[in-house]
Amino acid sequence: MATIREVAALAGVSLSTVSIVINGQAAERKITDATCKKVWDAVEQLGYHPNIAARKLRVPDSGTLTIALYWSNDFRTALLGRFLQGMQRELSARPDIELVVVTYPSGGLSRQSSLKEGRRFHGAIIANASEEDLAFLEEQKFPFPVVLYNRESRYYSFVTVDERKMGRLAAEKLLSFGHRNICVLSSPHRFPYMRERDEGLLSAYQAAGYPVYESRIIETESSLAGGAAACGRILDAMEPCTALYCSSDAIGLGALRTLYDRGLKVPEQMSVLSIGNGEPAYAAYSVPALSNIYLPMEAMAERCLQLALKQIAAHGGGNEQIYLDTPVYLRESLGPAPVR
Repeated sequence: MATIREVAALAGVSLSTVSIVINGQAAERKITDATCKKVWDAVEQLGYHPNIAARKLRVPDSGTLTIALYWSNDFRTALLGRFLQGMQRELSARPDIELVVVTYPSGGLSRQSSLKEGRRFHGAIIANASEEDLAFLEEQKFPFPVVLYNRESRYYSFVTVDERKMGRLAAEKLLSFGHRNICVLSSPHRFPYMRERDEGLLSAYQAAGYPVYESRIIETESSLAGGAAACGRILDAMEPCTALYCSSDAIGLGALRTLYDRGLKVPEQMSVLSIGNGEPAYAAYSVPALSNIYLPMEAMAERCLQLALKQIAAHGGGNEQIYLDTPVYLRESLGPAPVR
């Protein structure tokens, strides 16, 4: 295993300079970017992993491991409870773990000094990173393990799902019930994974010989009100569809409300299928119950924490890639296409 002395020798700098750089104090100690690059290049070349315990990231002899969870404070803030619930079993079994939640604005991860310095925790889980945030992460070399939630990376370990497969699964279920003409209610593609899900569905319909025309794709906000309004636009336009594909549970639940208000029976006259990224109970207990392709957020959260702990124990990072399956829950809102 490489030592800090070997890093210093290869980089051509002092031991203290290496220590300053890997502990995130380069800016305040006025270490130049060129010197930092020499240090990090040497770290990478030698495969050096800092000894976290020796970096005094915790109170001496306390035995506490501190994990930082970075969660973007955008429209997904309401989903934080599900994520924390998924980590609860592991946290309950490990009283030595301290979880610190740090919120950040989408696209603003590079401005999080606690992340760049890395002196307050042993490892970090980063959730909901935007393309800008991912670009920042790909350029960094953190002296502690980093695990990404629901994102992919060349350099960091991550836990995610196959987004295109989710869209294809939705298409397969709708087609299996005879729904050849569908309408898509989708929120703006703020992140690549949102686009990939929709593309998975649309490409599957195209391959089956039933392309979804642009007039049948409605963009709306991912909310109950957004789903209700988008469904109203589809009905007002009298688009000849037998099912609605909704890119979130919120949109799907809003659509169900509009169908009820308009006197349309679900699923006899219109079926609804969504991507299950909301609170599971809301979909299961709506009337009618909402069918969805489920995003296993709780299981993903638990695996993220396990990965972070594994890498902390190994005193280093890694690039372990975990893809979880997305269950299909067929409930009352999906039925055979009506004969017209």
